[in-house]
Amino acid sequence: MNQRRWPTQLAAYPYAQPLLIGWQIADRERDAYWNDYEQALDAYLASQDETLTDEERRNWLLTSRERFQALAARGDRHIGTSLALIRIHSELGEPQAVIQAIEQMLDIMPWLAEPLPDELELHVNRPFIAPLADFDQKQVFDSDLGQWIQSGVMTALETADRTA
Repeated sequence: MNQRRWPTQLAAYPYAQPLLIGWQIADRERDAYWNDYEQALDAYLASQDETLTDEERRNWLLTSRERFQALAARGDRHIGTSLALIRIHSELGEPQAVIQAIEQMLDIMPWLAEPLPDELELHVNRPFIAPLADFDQKQVFDSDLGQWIQSGVMTALETADRTA
């Protein structure tokens, strides 16, 4: 992939709009995983391209899953990687893998299972995809990003539990 997809494709999602500028200007110098993360994210976004055949879209989704799993295996503990794995496993119809991805996420970020303080302002320095497609269109504000993420993860868990 020569051109980055995420700046334009994520701009179409209401949740990402207030976060986009911060993502674009973030200092990535010390982020050893950034280049691989960006490729994995762009592979996922390619899977959403409706001009591609179903087989091409599935292949991009599988490529994205492989890349995000490789990042996690190498030690990337960023919330964006965890959210992507939840979403990808969900889209591939892998409820047990969704549950496992959420469990791994909570091992890394146990605070996601706790009530968040009202004054919490969460800042995520990488672009990320919502844990479920239903959350793409949900507006998010800096002051409620933590609750938005919690809600998305809990909804993904409930959905996976019902289908597992």
